[in-house]
Amino acid sequence: MSAPYPWLEVPWQRLLAGRGHPAQALLLTGPRGVGKGALALAWAQALLCEAPLADGAACGTCPACHWFDTGGHPDFRLVTLQEKTGKEGETRMATAIEVDQAREAVDYVQFSTYRAGLRVVLVNPADSLNPAAANALLKVLEEPPLNTVFVLVSDQPRRLLPTIRSRCTRLDIGLPPIDQAAQWLAGQGVDDAKNLLALSGGTPLDAQRWVDSGELDERRSVLEGLSRPDLLDPVTLGDRFKTVGPQTWHNVAYKWLGDLLAVKLQGSVQFNHDFSGVLMRLGEKADLAKLLALARMQANEGRTLAHPLNRSLQLEAWLIQYRHLFE
Repeated sequence: MSAPYPWLEVPWQRLLAGRGHPAQALLLTGPRGVGKGALALAWAQALLCEAPLADGAACGTCPACHWFDTGGHPDFRLVTLQEKTGKEGETRMATAIEVDQAREAVDYVQFSTYRAGLRVVLVNPADSLNPAAANALLKVLEEPPLNTVFVLVSDQPRRLLPTIRSRCTRLDIGLPPIDQAAQWLAGQGVDDAKNLLALSGGTPLDAQRWVDSGELDERRSVLEGLSRPDLLDPVTLGDRFKTVGPQTWHNVAYKWLGDLLAVKLQGSVQFNHDFSGVLMRLGEKADLAKLLALARMQANEGRTLAHPLNRSLQLEAWLIQYRHLFE
């Protein structure tokens, strides 16, 4: 069994080399979209496999591998964000891993393993643990039970408790080489791979998500509106953009502002290469102090995406500030 993605081969071999004595708490870190979650799942399966290959990878055919593939292995527990139902019956993904989930995992590891081998608890994304959940998990990490391996996956390890980080063996996953990532994307049938990689900050799985989600058309519509601030009508555009998903809007607007800042400070475009000409022109004209203020506001918006705010008014206020950048 090879690494889940070609750029993960080196960390995968490093994990397999330690399969005989795995770290009781492993922290996989790196940018979003490089495949850390897939690597963590492959490692969990390798640890639970009852007939591993010569290199330590999972065989894929034993009863343990079959249970793992079907999501029913009794010695594996995934702790992750769960769907929640609101007061009006709407379903949405939780923004945090709750303390009850952490306590269930702590209780789970107190029992004997089902197959008399290892037990694996995967926490992904670990940086979404709320404070109470983090403290509940910390207690078991301080004195982990025998034959139990914890695997934590995090895009933002600084959000984890320092005491949790200190009890983990850390493995950092970096960005793959652009040519390797572009070749992989081309093999998935993705066109214009290098531009998509730039848009995604070099992370191939995020580049693929842009294609699979169908959000590229929404992105282009937003950026075409932002490209002519002199003709921008905040009320009309705010009403039009309210149909764009909050996360999509945040990603598109934040990277647009990031490119304006890059042009202003460095004279180059980082993300939106297909709008380079427009960004070079606008970046030179933008007021730096106002641009920094709007970029900070956009960064903070990322923490309130799930809040039931009036989207039209929120976007209208943003667009008014955006137009003022170029006055």
